[in-house]
Amino acid sequence: MGVTIGEALKTKFFTGYHLIAGEKGLDREIQAVSLFDAPDGYKWVKGKEFMLSSGYLFKDNVELFREAILFLYKQNSTCIAVKKDRYLGDVPKEIIDLCNELGFPLINVPNNVAWIDIINAVNSIVMNRYITHIIDRKNADKLVLRSDDFHKKIEKTIICLSEELKYPISIVDILEKEVFTYPKEQPFLKDNISFSKEDNFSFNYQKEILCDKLNIYRIKNIEDSNKCPFVIIPIVIKGVTVSKLIVWEHSGKIDYYDLFVLRLSYTLLLEVYEQIYLMNSFERRFYDDLIRALINGELDSKQNLIKAISNIQDFKLNIENNFICVCIKQDEGNPSFYNDREKISTTFLLNIPKDKSIFGILDDNTIILLYDVKGYNKDVIKNVKKDFESIFKEIKNNFPDREIKLGIGDMVEDICSIKKSYVGSLKAVDIGSYIYTDGEMITFEDLGPFGLLRLESIQRKDFGNNFSHISPLLEEPDSDELISTLKVYLESESNCNIAAKKLFIHSNTVRYRIGKIQQICNIDLEDPIERLKVEITLKFINSLK
Repeated sequence: MGVTIGEALKTKFFTGYHLIAGEKGLDREIQAVSLFDAPDGYKWVKGKEFMLSSGYLFKDNVELFREAILFLYKQNSTCIAVKKDRYLGDVPKEIIDLCNELGFPLINVPNNVAWIDIINAVNSIVMNRYITHIIDRKNADKLVLRSDDFHKKIEKTIICLSEELKYPISIVDILEKEVFTYPKEQPFLKDNISFSKEDNFSFNYQKEILCDKLNIYRIKNIEDSNKCPFVIIPIVIKGVTVSKLIVWEHSGKIDYYDLFVLRLSYTLLLEVYEQIYLMNSFERRFYDDLIRALINGELDSKQNLIKAISNIQDFKLNIENNFICVCIKQDEGNPSFYNDREKISTTFLLNIPKDKSIFGILDDNTIILLYDVKGYNKDVIKNVKKDFESIFKEIKNNFPDREIKLGIGDMVEDICSIKKSYVGSLKAVDIGSYIYTDGEMITFEDLGPFGLLRLESIQRKDFGNNFSHISPLLEEPDSDELISTLKVYLESESNCNIAAKKLFIHSNTVRYRIGKIQQICNIDLEDPIERLKVEITLKFINSLK
């Protein structure tokens, strides 16, 4: 985009300027302002520059004046403006005739004007025009001023930007997995849109940085020169890319003033996305209470649930679908999850569509997600586990010094029945932690018969006689050594040689320890029932000590 020289001369700043020649070229566009006063300084132009000169070079040198004008015209510069009264005096008639013939504006600059004032004035004219257009659009459409209609604001900004730049524009919403493009029906969009936070294109490309501060860059397809390049501006909230503004350069590269307008549009869009982020923050706090009410059985009917969610603007779950509860739990003694709400929320918002899940913090150490699984016709648990692999990895990376586990419950018919799945997900974490000591993602399905245990029953007294067989080992001075040997021995199918290799000791040492254990505990490890009872008890030995 830019401003024509005719538009610039009509503004208040340029009131004292005088058009000497080249009136037919007043529609030529300014995209930059440049200054030269060296004999060959005019040769380093790119096109569409408002060229400034004191005119000293052209005093008594008509040929150089003519040569400069012809060169600038050929390079598509906008005009040339000189301080005629400082050195030139009267402009030669042949120069005036040349400018009139070419339609190349020649302008007289008042002596007392500083070059920087001219540069700032042109920049301001361009920026002010864009701001005025945005304000006019807002006044024309009051809907865009409603604080709750964020997507309308985004779309109006994109439309205004596209019409100002005269390029197609897209906004790629990474959170919502949606794309808005203006004008619509652009044939070059296919295979170029990526909802990834990173660059993830299906072709080999060249990346050119246009503004490192805002990370504005150009992507060029190096496999197919017919594909138009495009400029990307990531919109970042709290260090996370939530959206991407894309300018499709189908008719040539954007210019200097285009980048100014893009920066301004970025600021406008950033403000809107920050409002969206703030709104989501409030809603996420409500989801804490909503999820707590669901798993406590307080919302046991769809009518009650519909009433509870009626005031949530952005609630997108279909409560009629099948759901699974996912529980993420950390060990006690760590900083509360409430302290890291934004970090946790951002991870889920960027990885799970809003119509797929809601999540909340249940207590200092527990995060709960209600996950829609209607789309899975088979292997539901397996697919959910796969969906959460990368998400759970990101959660662990966010809290590298904490022991965190993820549990997945069974599927329920609707969200109002989620309490059953919640209990299963909690058992998967709490009981699974004993059974699968190295496991981090455990499903209720993985527990098998252990899922029949009650969470509150993992107490020494509740194991009764089963625990009394093992309890004498805890009184021995070498109890840790004996218990470790017993575990490995049973895991090795009662094979002393295999157990010895795993423990890096002699097989006779294993035989000695097993004999000692059987004597102390008065148990027969050859009896399969006794052996099974001991194996189960050993799974929970740490909580029974």
